[in-house]
Amino acid sequence: MTDSGQYPRPSTVERRRHPDLWVRSLEWLAVGSWLLLFIALLLVAKAKPQVETFFERYYDLPLDPFWNLELLGYLQGLMALGLGISIIGLFINWRRSRRAEDQYCVSLIILGIISLVGLVFSSFAH
Repeated sequence: MTDSGQYPRPSTVERRRHPDLWVRSLEWLAVGSWLLLFIALLLVAKAKPQVETFFERYYDLPLDPFWNLELLGYLQGLMALGLGISIIGLFINWRRSRRAEDQYCVSLIILGIISLVGLVFSSFAH
């Protein structure tokens, strides 16, 4: 008991010295997911139907008005992989966040939403 008649509060000692393996893996998962999203954007640009421009009209060049289904399959695989990585990362983040000041990885949440929307839209492009 202290002089004021109250019991002392237990001290909250910060035992975390540095981020452990799981917390550091979240950063790598986020970087990997962003890289997958960038590759997926390149695939969308390559797989989408061609649009007629001045040069196609002037030189009477043939256009392909359809989606490239092979690249679209790769795109769906990348989106599914990105969604899986985001879910795994959020699960790790949820299991490692025990304190009130611990934060969720917003990047993984955004990437998960983008991957889910990409999966839905790429399934309609067939």
